[in-house]
Amino acid sequence: MQIKRYEALSINEGMAKIKDELGPDAIILSNKRLKGEKGSFVEMVAARDNCCTSISSLSNIKNKSSELAILNRDEVFFPFRTEIDQLKVLMMDTRRKADIQSELTELKETLNALFDILGIQKNGNISAHLSKIYYHFISIGISRQSAFQIVEELKSNYSQKDLEDYNNLLKIAEGIIRRYIATCYKDITKKKVISFVGPAGSGKTTTLAKLAAQYLFGDKLDIGILTTDTYRIGATEQLRIYADIMGLPLKLICKKEEFKESLDEFGEKDIILIDTPGKSYRDEDYLLGLRELFTVEPSIEKNLILDITADRENMIETAEKFSIIDYDNIIFTKLDQANNFGSIYNIIDYAGKPVFYITNGQNVPQDLEEVGPGRLARLIVKNTMLNMDSES
Repeated sequence: MQIKRYEALSINEGMAKIKDELGPDAIILSNKRLKGEKGSFVEMVAARDNCCTSISSLSNIKNKSSELAILNRDEVFFPFRTEIDQLKVLMMDTRRKADIQSELTELKETLNALFDILGIQKNGNISAHLSKIYYHFISIGISRQSAFQIVEELKSNYSQKDLEDYNNLLKIAEGIIRRYIATCYKDITKKKVISFVGPAGSGKTTTLAKLAAQYLFGDKLDIGILTTDTYRIGATEQLRIYADIMGLPLKLICKKEEFKESLDEFGEKDIILIDTPGKSYRDEDYLLGLRELFTVEPSIEKNLILDITADRENMIETAEKFSIIDYDNIIFTKLDQANNFGSIYNIIDYAGKPVFYITNGQNVPQDLEEVGPGRLARLIVKNTMLNMDSES
């Protein structure tokens, strides 16, 4: 099979190049619009099966009993040529529409950001630093609405002199974010029974192990571990390895009745940690099952585990769907794999829940950090895991 890559200014130009070089039977494997130094262009990858180019040559082969006439491939597929061409056009049109939709979405976001800036700058000659702050916030993943709200507060409540120093302005903005986040930390009560919920792959089991190690070795507490994760192959074994290393008792819960019995059995423990199955937040039966399970012990603390590398809309939808179990806190994981931390503010602002821990790696127990409003605000604004001071 012959495979070649082509660059062209348009899909039609690319199709012409492919047809001229590979012939009318070439197959388009992919096409996408890219940006280069001289502007945008279309990259197309096409293929042609060389061993199928001359079926008519087989007509020379003779059968011992009779000579068979082998039809040319074009003759065989001629009745379907129109349908095949229509299918090719339809596929190309679908891909083209997807590219156009992506470009329109990007253009819409750009225009919305521009209108926000125009709104910020109306009614006076406002410092260019405000625009810079706004663009910085949306570049690190803070939503347009939240970025505009913060900048509007800067514009309304601070003097022109304050607005002339960008670094000072950024520090003031960090204080605003800290104040917003701090409103979620009211009436906090630490509980004895702590559970971890969230979608598959968010890091529940590893986070539980890190906290177990902290409670055991750091706080010298007596720990018991329960798991209700009977769905995922190897999930219990992974947790059992952690429990064996730390010398902690682990019980597998298969039924609701066993859950109550195990809680009673671990009644003398200082802390009971509960791992739960990770499934899609769109699985309503799974979410209803979790809610039913937690009715056994109303005082269970429920921590929603969110992978920070997921996109903002996905995390918001996850936070919304899991609200059916009335979770208490959020723990953000995989910060070591993230490029931006602005989504942390978006989720806290949306869910109104505090964040006491973040994780930044797979190492147990060291890749776990206890955080508060100050640390989170710095993390978001500085967009780096480096902690500038010890204030939480």
